[in-house]
Amino acid sequence: MKTITLYLMRFALTVTILTILFRYFLSYGIENLSGIIITLSAGIYGILTFVAGWYFGRKDGEYLPIFDVGFRFHLTTFLIHNGISLLWIGFGFGSKSENLNAPIMGAIIWSVFLLIHFIFYLWARRNSIHNLNKEDIFE
Repeated sequence: MKTITLYLMRFALTVTILTILFRYFLSYGIENLSGIIITLSAGIYGILTFVAGWYFGRKDGEYLPIFDVGFRFHLTTFLIHNGISLLWIGFGFGSKSENLNAPIMGAIIWSVFLLIHFIFYLWARRNSIHNLNKEDIFE
């Protein structure tokens, strides 16, 4: 499948490492009742994930000019983050006060935004010709 590129795979590896580090520090913060660690870990994770998506997404767009409005990167982040979060708590790596309800609810809420992004992706793809925006071709 040509839409799974080297840049998408590098992004997936980066997000996997960031998510494992995030889960570790989040569980540590929850276990020690440290709002600062919880907030910092979530903030830093969000910023670094965004920067990685921006960097690898830009490189990916230069390598494979498809009109996907970032959906492949969003889906990759969703699968990796939620998979690691569920496995992290399921295998008992989380703090004693963590349970599977929070990651499941987070995945459900995130699924709504992913669905909206998918609909936008389909709409954008429909309004393009061979992955080129119609407005860029016909002036």
